[in-house]
Amino acid sequence: MPNTRSKNIIITGGARGIGRCTTRHLLAQPQQHKVFIIDFDVDETTYCVEQHLASYAPRVSYSITNLRKPEEIRAAVAKAAEFFGGRIDVVINNAGVARGFFNAGNGTMEDLATGDQWQAYIETNLSAPFYVSQAVIPHMKSPNSAKEPIDRSNDLKRTHEFNHLPLNLHGDDKLDEGGCIINISSFRAHQSDPDCEGYAASKGGVLALTQAMSISCQRWGIRVMAISPGWVSVEHECRASDEKSAAMQNGSYDKKMAPHEPEAEALRMKTWAANLPDIHHRQHPAGRVGRGEDLAEMVEYVMGAGFLSGQELVLDGGANKRKNPEI
Repeated sequence: MPNTRSKNIIITGGARGIGRCTTRHLLAQPQQHKVFIIDFDVDETTYCVEQHLASYAPRVSYSITNLRKPEEIRAAVAKAAEFFGGRIDVVINNAGVARGFFNAGNGTMEDLATGDQWQAYIETNLSAPFYVSQAVIPHMKSPNSAKEPIDRSNDLKRTHEFNHLPLNLHGDDKLDEGGCIINISSFRAHQSDPDCEGYAASKGGVLALTQAMSISCQRWGIRVMAISPGWVSVEHECRASDEKSAAMQNGSYDKKMAPHEPEAEALRMKTWAANLPDIHHRQHPAGRVGRGEDLAEMVEYVMGAGFLSGQELVLDGGANKRKNPEI
């Protein structure tokens, strides 16, 4: 069912790339969503919120947060809850170490120098989604979820608890989509190049985390989904690209133009196309490389799709179905 009401949304890594595009898309919707960005990059985040997304103030705010530190995550979520007035409807766990390959030492897992990079992948790409999700549960769970503590000594396998869950966790008519946690994984959870152990394992872990959380979070009326993008080209979704594009307009660029307006979108798509040789589009059965907007639209759909939980949605233009990727 299409979402028809305003929602309070947290997105991690929302200042650039896929995260920035998704934030912009959600803010531009007629439902008047509110979005809270959690990111570690001070310059990029302040530019994103105070300049790129200025047209949507005061419905957007942010926290500068190190997602490798659980205590900072909890503080950021508390700040978001205050910004929203208490309720959090959606979390998009998007932030992560995006580099696909080890590049320390000789760039292979044989080299001890890659150990720190392995740790960074796991802490940022896998542990952070767990801690963010953990922190939002009190602000997201259904008001009809159980209030009394459960004696685990008598229900180790949770059988009694789940056999007696309230039937109105999603409203009396059972049709409210409830809270939603969306974890961004990657096609690299299924397909690898050499020396991608850190990235692939962390993103594969996100899929397992999504599956497990979808079952546990049933008790709170929260749905959990994963989206695995393939090649989504978003190098232009950053401050440097915006400023370069503005300079190329020879003074005709209107800095007050809202980023969802057709002229602004056309400039971004021009930059997107310029970065991609024709062969890269031909490698995708869909006929092109992905855009950030493709993922943003899928996020929007999942937010309102009340019968989706525990699943992985692959967004790769059909590329994983092709036997020979070099054509």
